[in-house]
Amino acid sequence: MATVQLVTKVWIAPGCIVCDACETTAPSVFEVKHDDGTCIIRPAALDAEFTKPLSNDIVQAAEECPVDVIKFETIDVPAEQAPAAVTASAAAPTETQAEPHAPSPSAEAASAAAPAKASPHKPATKPKEAAKSMDPAVAALIAAATVRGGAAGILRAAGDVPPAVKGIQKLSPDKLPPDARYAKVLEKSKPPKPEEKTRRDWMVRVGWIAMGVGVGGPSLLGFQRFMMPNVLEEPDPKVRCGPLAKFTGMQPGDVNEDFKNTGRFWIVREEDRLSAVSIVCTHLGCIPSWLPNDRKFKCPCHGSGFKQNGVNFEGPAPRPLERFKIGIEGGEVVVDRSKKFLAMGPNDTAVWNDPEASIPV
Repeated sequence: MATVQLVTKVWIAPGCIVCDACETTAPSVFEVKHDDGTCIIRPAALDAEFTKPLSNDIVQAAEECPVDVIKFETIDVPAEQAPAAVTASAAAPTETQAEPHAPSPSAEAASAAAPAKASPHKPATKPKEAAKSMDPAVAALIAAATVRGGAAGILRAAGDVPPAVKGIQKLSPDKLPPDARYAKVLEKSKPPKPEEKTRRDWMVRVGWIAMGVGVGGPSLLGFQRFMMPNVLEEPDPKVRCGPLAKFTGMQPGDVNEDFKNTGRFWIVREEDRLSAVSIVCTHLGCIPSWLPNDRKFKCPCHGSGFKQNGVNFEGPAPRPLERFKIGIEGGEVVVDRSKKFLAMGPNDTAVWNDPEASIPV
């Protein structure tokens, strides 16, 4: 029985360069946010029933991803039960499916007899020339990445920088596309070369000596005091959440979101206890959302899912959500964010048995 593969889950692994290729291929699944330079899975695409008819687009986007960060899971289903869009695309012939011509025996013999040497006068193949011999779709993706600055380093090393890249190099960082802006920031963050560092240190020393001579001792002391940062008090790590009676009406599995923005935690009612669960995803630090109808926390960035008690059960998150110290002081529920309880895995939550990790209700 003929079967087809349908995508049931898709996520983006670390390392995305925000090149727009995935959104171009599957815009209903991927979204590139240019304002903050991120690429995310659209909320609707977190549902398996939504991704199944788009399986071909998702697979194609993963194949075209230049850094191979698009990951997905599939299931095999009979062809007659698959969505029409998937089966129609799989049955449609394409030019790239044409069977290649087999080389003649004489050509194979000549190739075997020829010495495996490159001509000393023939220059190395440049990236543009190599792209011409590739599949048209791959060549188009490389060309798009080059215009946006993704392959600028390769072309610069080959001595063949196109005018489009030269134009991008002259733009200010706020006008660059996300991938080129990231490359420029990364280049600026590299440590200076030894000769540059020596010259800079020498200039700094000369400047300080000139200032000391011109301004004088007392003025220099005053300037030093002005430049030193003032001591700032750290914000109080303790958050007062109100009387315990405020939370006793919650049912097991309920989540209070009153302190999500101010304290960056949820108050979660378990069977007979209250706990303060951190809102930071343990994968890459995004903020999950509480879905009361599904009774779970769902991260919109890469699809990680957590149960009401914070235990991870789907997606790339490696461990459960963290918990803060919680207790009763002066009749009020107080959450102390200076102390955390970190469970190492879904089956390793013994640290939550600490009396300070929850309070009875």
